Amino acid sequence: MASTDTILSADILLDCGTMSHMFTSREHFVTYVESSNEFVTIGGYNKVPVAGRGSVLFSAMLSSSWLSITLRDVLHIPYLGTNLVSLGTLYRKGASVQSFDKGLVIFKDGEELFRTSLTGSTGTLYHIQYVFPVTGTAYLAGGLLSMRL
Repeated sequence: MASTDTILSADILLDCGTMSHMFTSREHFVTYVESSNEFVTIGGYNKVPVAGRGSVLFSAMLSSSWLSITLRDVLHIPYLGTNLVSLGTLYRKGASVQSFDKGLVIFKDGEELFRTSLTGSTGTLYHIQYVFPVTGTAYLAGGLLSMRL
């Protein structure tokens, strides 16, 4: 089914079909290493170059507050239409999912990481409510596999 919903390049969607987290803008990365001769296939047929990879930091809306989240080993794909958080990657890192009316909650070690809401005219896109950090702000992350600050 085709959708006429507008998806902005700055949106963050939870995607159950992608194998890696993928973000479109270099400015969202807090760590970054350029890539060369690396490609991913999107949409089943289109090979697009990976510009780099690193960590992305954003704050996600919980039920009553915001939580800072760091995603590691995120691919930088400038030609992608929007930012994608891979549900499969979250599962491989030990996250779990609980559904609620019109959305999902992602947990890690029993703590809520973020919530998604089904939006759009077809109600099939899981949008993550987020804000990116203000430039010049210092953050401290702990643990190699941590998805949380």
